[in-house]
Amino acid sequence: MKVALVGAGRIGRVHADAIRRQPGIERLVVCDPDGNAARKAASDFGAAASYDDLDRMIEAELPNVVHVCTPPATHGPAALAALACGAHVLVEKPMVLGSDEVAQLAAAVKDRPGALCVDHNFLFEPEMITARGWVTQGAIGEVVSAEMFYGVDSLPGEVGPGSWSQALPGGRFTDLLPHGLYLLMHFLGDVRSVAARRGRRVNAPAATELGVLLDCDRGLGAVRVSLASQPWELGLTIRGTAGTIRVDLAKQRAVIARHRRGRLPRKAAQIVLGMDVAAQNAVGAVRRITGKLNGRLNGYPGMRTLITRFYTSIRNDLPPPISFDEGARVVAAIERIRAGLEERAGSSKPGIVIPLKHRAS
Repeated sequence: MKVALVGAGRIGRVHADAIRRQPGIERLVVCDPDGNAARKAASDFGAAASYDDLDRMIEAELPNVVHVCTPPATHGPAALAALACGAHVLVEKPMVLGSDEVAQLAAAVKDRPGALCVDHNFLFEPEMITARGWVTQGAIGEVVSAEMFYGVDSLPGEVGPGSWSQALPGGRFTDLLPHGLYLLMHFLGDVRSVAARRGRRVNAPAATELGVLLDCDRGLGAVRVSLASQPWELGLTIRGTAGTIRVDLAKQRAVIARHRRGRLPRKAAQIVLGMDVAAQNAVGAVRRITGKLNGRLNGYPGMRTLITRFYTSIRNDLPPPISFDEGARVVAAIERIRAGLEERAGSSKPGIVIPLKHRAS
């Protein structure tokens, strides 16, 4: 299997590390417009060659698999070029930036619906897999709502994303929103309509806060993104008719709180619940420390799991772990959120709700 990594930045290097762990990789090449970065990554990960031009790389290598790890504005052209040569493609989130590019990709995968996979990696973090299992088993009854908070602290000296993130339509929010959207849609189903608001901390030159309310097929969802809050916080709460799950992606643990209806007096039930949650947190802390020491939870464990499942799907002719349709639905939701924010910016109305009339098929 010949593999091409397109994009030698921070995330591309995570992909490269995961690629070299896969069996059956006969040849790995790296491509990046920055030739020095491509050569450095190729050297670090034992790649056979490096390129600074995508078309030249595809013509020379005809890869079986292509990882697209470039900035979002370039995802569409890179994925289309890779699909045109018959490769399986794993593209970073968001899959593309708009419905026009979604339509182009849809045409490209019409006869090969399993050829494209999207990196919705948080779905495969160990604690999220645990939470998904609880929901599937009915441990919290029927899911009725879910909320995600993504607080991205910008500490002095910390290396953040490049200028490409600010140049996106919607700015850095467009780079971060996909995580919340695909998680909520996994548990609540398709988005029917959205309402979105932006805010900013005092004296900030641009928006630092984004709040989105989503009306989904199976309940209400909410996503909050903050570019100003500290420390880093990344969590998902899933509420059901018989309990609540809290997934802390920053601390890499999941906790379930189940209502013991009718079994104990209310105060006793609250004490037992508190003790149960405290015990789960303690066990989760020990597991995280152990996982960090043995390397299992270092870096991006969910991304490594997704990439492994992606290669398994190719070898066994199975559907990819995240489909083109799932990526398309996230793009549609982001596009509607952006439209709502733009319409609200030019309107004095107290609220804007944008129906999701056109869903990806």
